Amino acid sequence: MIRPFGITNIPQVWDLQRSSAVLAIEHALTHPQEPLWIALTAPWPWAGVGVATYVLDARGENEPMAGFVQLMKRTARPEADLLYLAPALPTASTSNAVGEEIWRRLLAHGCLAAAGHGLQRVFASIRDHGPEPACLKEAGFSLYTRETIYRLATAPPASEQLTGFRPQLPQDSWALQRLYTRSTPRLVQSAEGAMTGEVGSPPLSWWEPDRWQGVVWEPAGEVRGVVQVHIGRAGHWLRIWGTNMLAARELRALIDQGLRSIATTRSRGARKPLPVYATVRDYEIGLSGALTGLGFAPYVDRARSVKHTPPAVRESLPATLPALDGRQEVPVRSQPHRP
Repeated sequence: MIRPFGITNIPQVWDLQRSSAVLAIEHALTHPQEPLWIALTAPWPWAGVGVATYVLDARGENEPMAGFVQLMKRTARPEADLLYLAPALPTASTSNAVGEEIWRRLLAHGCLAAAGHGLQRVFASIRDHGPEPACLKEAGFSLYTRETIYRLATAPPASEQLTGFRPQLPQDSWALQRLYTRSTPRLVQSAEGAMTGEVGSPPLSWWEPDRWQGVVWEPAGEVRGVVQVHIGRAGHWLRIWGTNMLAARELRALIDQGLRSIATTRSRGARKPLPVYATVRDYEIGLSGALTGLGFAPYVDRARSVKHTPPAVRESLPATLPALDGRQEVPVRSQPHRP
């Protein structure tokens, strides 16, 4: 009923992708690709770029159901993002029992498949209001933060480089993790796997990691803030770290240097002007004011959820041996449980 994407599913995915729900907002805004194209370029689940597409086709049952879910593994982390799920659910005022059942089935199957490949968490970014949160909650997802995406129509021309700022270096990793820990609630850290000691933790730039660059605010030899810049095909992204420990003028200067980095990179690559997006989570104090002061405007509200998917534990079965007198069986202890 639910199977990995195959050639025979092309017409179905082609029809459904027009009404698919976007569950990874960063991918959709910086590197938009149609789900069918993604599925065709990643025909083997979780291999290569780490994309898996599963198709539900139950048209022969009493209530015909058709849909698909698409996930992508995060680089160097035991995690995956939900990219698309189709068909999208209508507004909260409209009842759609069949659509919600499709979501439940596909979410359960996708998360089970992720766990089977050793992935420990599956993330979803959904609109803040609508029927999606209820479906994700029933599927075992937990809301861990809300955020507003801000948008600037085009990056301004490159400004001058200010004193105290420098490019991010590999040896800044520890300082950046410390900024994340100091400015991020423990609930969010736990949800994002930042307290597990995994390679690449915390998740500072989980999509297109090779396309990120950073600018460090280091007055008097101490790293006090970092702005990371993602250069995309259809848009760019700013992510600011250390917001709760910076004054308003320091935040504005940090954002300005991030925009300078985008403008400089764009001019070298002869790119046309593209919009710039920035994430403001509900616990990041003062960042929204700094962004609006530089021309950003609220674009969309999102809610982030995660499902922890520990691998299934195989239970060992009790074995039996024939008794010596041939009239009864003597149970033999099973092997010790191995987690």
